[in-house]
Amino acid sequence: MTQQAPTQTVLACAQCGKTFGQSDLVPIAGNWVCGNCKSAFLSRVVAGGPAVASSLNYAGVGIRFGARFVDGLIFIVPFAIVLILVMPGLLRNPTGKAPLFNGAFVVIALVFSLFYEVLMLRYWGATLGKMACGIKVVNADGSSLGWGVSFGRYFMYNVVISAVPFVNWILLITTAIMAGTDEQKRGLHDRGCDTRVIYKRS
Repeated sequence: MTQQAPTQTVLACAQCGKTFGQSDLVPIAGNWVCGNCKSAFLSRVVAGGPAVASSLNYAGVGIRFGARFVDGLIFIVPFAIVLILVMPGLLRNPTGKAPLFNGAFVVIALVFSLFYEVLMLRYWGATLGKMACGIKVVNADGSSLGWGVSFGRYFMYNVVISAVPFVNWILLITTAIMAGTDEQKRGLHDRGCDTRVIYKRS
């Protein structure tokens, strides 16, 4: 009785796209690469961080700003209106005559935005603004975000980059420049959390 040889898995090289048996490929940064492309692919990894599938279509600065703007209209503006109506004294000083920046408002806004953004990124990969603009956030290999990365990305953008007055403008401009010039459109928070913002496949 003859024994049938096991079928070898055939995979595509992440650099040249040609198909090979798995035994003829080497794993590099979560990708399978053929022997001829190994040096070139390693150079990509060293120059630009972990390599990702070439099929990912990275979203630029303009569409990402648009998504943040839509999120503001959908979430922040109605939240602020409701908060002022429900707690009219929150933004006033004890005399009730002049507006006063109140730390309580910031804390409440951060808590609501924390639940909103982290939950949306964890379960859908995108906030409502990103969904409206047809983009989503993924890991470097194109997989969905976990709890840690979802929270880390929220913390990096909303606290580290955006929360400190005056410094936030420098960091926001730096992030925009980085995302505009980087091959994979990574901002400061993308680099810190190793995430990518991509267009959803139709």
